[in-house]
Amino acid sequence: VENSNPPIVSKEVYLAAQELQKSRNASHKREGDYPLTGVLHCPECGRTFRRLSLNGTAYWLCSGKAAGATDCQSRRVRENAIFDTFCLMVDKLASHRQDLLGTLIQQLEMMQNHGSESQEKIRQIDKQMANLSAQNLVVARLHTNGVLNATDFAAQSSALSNKINFLRLDRKKALAEDEDDELIYTLKSLDDTLAGYVPGTPFSQALFEEIIQSITVLDNSKLTFHLVGGLALTEQTPENARCRTA
Repeated sequence: VENSNPPIVSKEVYLAAQELQKSRNASHKREGDYPLTGVLHCPECGRTFRRLSLNGTAYWLCSGKAAGATDCQSRRVRENAIFDTFCLMVDKLASHRQDLLGTLIQQLEMMQNHGSESQEKIRQIDKQMANLSAQNLVVARLHTNGVLNATDFAAQSSALSNKINFLRLDRKKALAEDEDDELIYTLKSLDDTLAGYVPGTPFSQALFEEIIQSITVLDNSKLTFHLVGGLALTEQTPENARCRTA
C-alpha cells in the first residue's frame, strides 16, 4: 500500500537519486557506440537509425529501410546536421525558457497547490481500504467456520469488494494528481541546466545526453527532439547540410 508509512528518505532525495542513476546509465555506453546510437527513430516503422560512413562523412538512415525490411520513405541525415540542428533548438529553448519552461512549471505548481489535499485523501482511502479488507477477512473466516451460510457470505463479500474497487478508483485519481511532483522536478532541472547555457555554444555531447530522450526524423530536413519532461520540439535542419537524396 503506497503512502501508508513514513518514507525512509524525502521525495526530493529520492527523485534526485533517480536522476543521478539515469545520468550514470546514460554515461555507461558500450564502447564503439555513438551519441546518436539508439536515439534516432523512423516515424513510419519506428525502427532506430544506423550509422553509415561515406567518403569520410557520417550519415544516419533508417535501419529497416537500409536492410530492405520495410517500405517506409527514404530518410538520410548527415550526422553533423543533426548536431547543428540540436544546437539551433537549444539556442531557441534557452532564449525563450522563461516563456516556455517558466510558464509550464508555474502552471503545474498551481495545480500542485492541491497536493496536500491529495495526500490526505490518499491516506484516508488507504485506511478505508485496509478496514474493508479486514472486514472481508472476518467474513471469510465466519463462512469457513460455518457461522455464515453461502448466500450471506456471497452478499457481504460482494458488497465489501465493490466498496474496495470504488476506493481504488478514487485512489488512482488522487495519485495522478500527485505524479506532477516528479514532472515539475524534471522540468526545473532542465530549466536550471539551460539557465547557464550560452547561445552559440558548440555541440556538447554531455548536454545532448542529459536532455534528449529520442529524436524522430520526420524527413531529410526536419527533426523532432523529445526532451526530458515530455517536451517535444521540431526544428529545421540547416539547408546547406541537408541530403538531397537518400
